[in-house]
Amino acid sequence: MTPQRLTRIRARRGFTLIELLVVISILALLVSILLPGLQAARKQTQKVVCRSNMRQIILAVLLYAQDYNDQVWPVNLDGGTGIPAVGGAWARILAPDNTIKPGFLYDYVQTVDKIGECPSNRRATNLTDQGENMFGGETALDFDYTMVANAQGARLDRRTQMGYLTTPEHYGNWALPPLTPALGDKIRPISGLAIFVEEHTRFWNSGYTDGLWSNADQLEVRHGGGSNLAFLEGHVEAFEPPTGSRDKTMEPADLDANDFYVRARGIEWVRMERQSGLLRPYGWINNPEVELD
Repeated sequence: MTPQRLTRIRARRGFTLIELLVVISILALLVSILLPGLQAARKQTQKVVCRSNMRQIILAVLLYAQDYNDQVWPVNLDGGTGIPAVGGAWARILAPDNTIKPGFLYDYVQTVDKIGECPSNRRATNLTDQGENMFGGETALDFDYTMVANAQGARLDRRTQMGYLTTPEHYGNWALPPLTPALGDKIRPISGLAIFVEEHTRFWNSGYTDGLWSNADQLEVRHGGGSNLAFLEGHVEAFEPPTGSRDKTMEPADLDANDFYVRARGIEWVRMERQSGLLRPYGWINNPEVELD
């Protein structure tokens, strides 16, 4: 055999099984190294997009307030609007022909329904039905964000401070803490007056799609154990609520709307939720005081 023919035979020889296994092993190793980083980057991107959505929402809140006596929109008929809502008026309004149209928020965001969608959830639900949202899209929920119900009528110049009970497990599921903190209870202030939150899909954004956050409603923990809050002061920030160990189960340690308190300057903390479960009067948040039902 001539040297030239031997060279051609060697040139046509493919990979051996061992060589292929080595290549596959190297590729698998690279994937195992890169995949967690890619997943982390994807989650961070989703969090940034979510935060951007909430910034647009709070900007719409501020624009509305500037047009209407420097106050946040009402939940329903309060505030002199005379407009019936389906749940929260920020989300849905009942038109004269008895059809449902987008609420106050969407007038200020050019009816872009995507603004209510957290990319980590995409308006999905823990229930099996997908449904159709109010914009005709194929999502189970109309929105992933909801309004803090008792913040209705908040003034841009109010000095109300907001905080939460650090030990909700002292009172258990569905139980109301005292109207004013009991001896030993600690209230931790947050950085402003929260107006919109990422409501926990299971507790209870799927079951009660009114667009309002109140009573036993909880906060999501899908962004690294927390979620985003949008504040009337114009900023959005991450918040990690106290929770139990099981995300799919209601536990006494889970923080909910019942565990939030507010106070005016120089006044004691007052529980934001009423004893009866009904909403506080429009504008109560500007000068919160103990109001017995």
